[in-house]
Amino acid sequence: MHEKKIGSSYGKLMMNTIIFAIGSFSSKVLVLLLVPIYTNHLTSAEQGKTDNLTMIANWMIPLATLTISEAIIRFGLDKAYDKKKVFTLGNLACGAGMLAFAVILGLVRLIGVADKWISGYTILLFLYVFMSGIKTLYTTFVRAMEKVRLFAVAGIIATFFTLLFMVLFYLVLPDDFLGAGTGIEKYLLCTILSDAITAVFVTIAAKLWRYIDFKDIDRELLTTMLQYAVPLIPAQLLWLITNGSDSFMTTHYLGEGRNGVLAAAYKIPNLVATVYMMFGQAWNMSAITENDSEDRDTFYEKVFDFNQSLLYILAAGCLLVVQPITAVWIGASVRDCVKYSPLLIYSTIFSCQTTFMGSIYLASKQTKRSLVTSVISGVINVGLNIVLIPTIGLYGPPLSTVAAYLTVFIIRAVDTRKIIPFRIDIRKMIVSNVLIVIMTGILLIEPDMWHHKIFYMIVLALFCAVFVINMEAISSLFFRFLPKSIAEKVTSLGTKKLSLIAAGLVAFAGLNILFRAIPLMILLAAGYAFGFHIDAPKIFSVCGVVCAALVGFLIAPELGGGLLFVMWAAPIVKYRRKIYIAAAVVSLDVFLGTLVTAELGIFLFLVELIALMIVFRKKLADFVLDYIEYGTLGPIDRVAEKIPHRRKSGAEDDNIADDDDING
Repeated sequence: MHEKKIGSSYGKLMMNTIIFAIGSFSSKVLVLLLVPIYTNHLTSAEQGKTDNLTMIANWMIPLATLTISEAIIRFGLDKAYDKKKVFTLGNLACGAGMLAFAVILGLVRLIGVADKWISGYTILLFLYVFMSGIKTLYTTFVRAMEKVRLFAVAGIIATFFTLLFMVLFYLVLPDDFLGAGTGIEKYLLCTILSDAITAVFVTIAAKLWRYIDFKDIDRELLTTMLQYAVPLIPAQLLWLITNGSDSFMTTHYLGEGRNGVLAAAYKIPNLVATVYMMFGQAWNMSAITENDSEDRDTFYEKVFDFNQSLLYILAAGCLLVVQPITAVWIGASVRDCVKYSPLLIYSTIFSCQTTFMGSIYLASKQTKRSLVTSVISGVINVGLNIVLIPTIGLYGPPLSTVAAYLTVFIIRAVDTRKIIPFRIDIRKMIVSNVLIVIMTGILLIEPDMWHHKIFYMIVLALFCAVFVINMEAISSLFFRFLPKSIAEKVTSLGTKKLSLIAAGLVAFAGLNILFRAIPLMILLAAGYAFGFHIDAPKIFSVCGVVCAALVGFLIAPELGGGLLFVMWAAPIVKYRRKIYIAAAVVSLDVFLGTLVTAELGIFLFLVELIALMIVFRKKLADFVLDYIEYGTLGPIDRVAEKIPHRRKSGAEDDNIADDDDING
């Protein structure tokens, strides 16, 4: 029984991580691909202004929502509380907070006390806060209902519409369709509209109106939820101050142009936080549901070991690629940000580990202790910014961020282990940090390693060392979820063989650095031909796409786009399947986009997508209705097989639908 319980805990954590990864990848990582659009369509000053406005909105959200979504997930997952009452009270608290925020914002606009920061954007700021708060509240309750698949679908919906509106506003519609100089307004509207659509979708898909009943207000539960949530308001604000003070104080001391550079410097580090969030959301649920289990301490120990190893590998990986990604991904006006990104990447290690420890406070309902440590973080960050920014310029905010997160992590690591006494592998923590600090130092000394390849080789070797040191912790938890045969094959290699493999990768990477990735392109082209020869679509698809992407990035975009089209057109002759025809059409869009303009390729793709939606509108409508009614992404005949009485009419059918509606 003991082993079964542990296995189910890890299995649920990993399954939720994968599902959240789908939603988070779509809603976060793909949105990061939009960075080249707005960094090339907004000036550095406009990017700084946009960063400030979104930062203000993020500061207002905890106040306007009373951080009630944290109480929603904590009490909604607890079987001792009625989910209907929890959601009703969450809406009540959020509605009251939004009303108060509207009144205060109106007064601020009349008085003009914040004109420097929000003048001309008051209404958009309110809509941004309102829609973000509602979307967070509703998607959080979906998580509390353990409908994690629906949560992932909501992330995909949010991504699709963010992408759609960003492309429409910046690339398709005339620049002045909202008026001259409205680039900032377009950016804010993209988020507002996508949040609104996502909230409506979640409401309909989960039938959330069934969980709202204002006739019988449980005042005692409302008091309990507010006592839990209210201490998190200053705690969240202080964390936002720790993050946001960098932006505001940089604007104050150095101007909005330099703040735009700092905002761009955060883009690469945000990759670490985004990927970690996929695990963090699942961990937050597990921390709550496993808080009273007998094996809690062992579970926390193993998960923390996985957590820190994951962060070290992610951070080292980002340090490895930060310079080439910045050169391709970030707009030319703010490309100077590559000098400051390494320190911010390093700070995300302690930022995410601090969040992990904070989940223990939430699970044990010790939110006041979270507040105290947040105060310490805010004081350190603001204090060091005041001293460092006027002295060393843009190096000040990253250094103050590292110092603040490192200090709070140490405090929380000591304090939380008084609540849950789990063991931390200190030796691995020290060795991994030393290696990553050396990587960071090299990148700070040489911001252009392409012309000093020996430095890149050293950084690559250090990454391999970090990976080998931390791989065991990753595999020990992750392989609990994989099929036993696959797990045994990988773990049977041992540390020595993995080290040799890592050394081989370093040597191969060195050849690619010296010869501009030509060896890798040859290998991928051979893989494409081999996969095509043995009828292995997965092999030739992956090899073809990666090979064409490398050719496009490193040689010429037009050549990469043409190669991609040829590689996807070839399977049509042999297989004559619709999927390859569709892939060839999309690759043709890419080719035309590289040959003429990117806007043309994107426009053609959207036209084709809309045409397909019109042609297959009936199938799409049936699919959506079936998904909402039966809670499955599979064909309806399989639903009928799984639930043979689904087609029955009357009360019995309604009861089944209530029980199984889009669950996770």
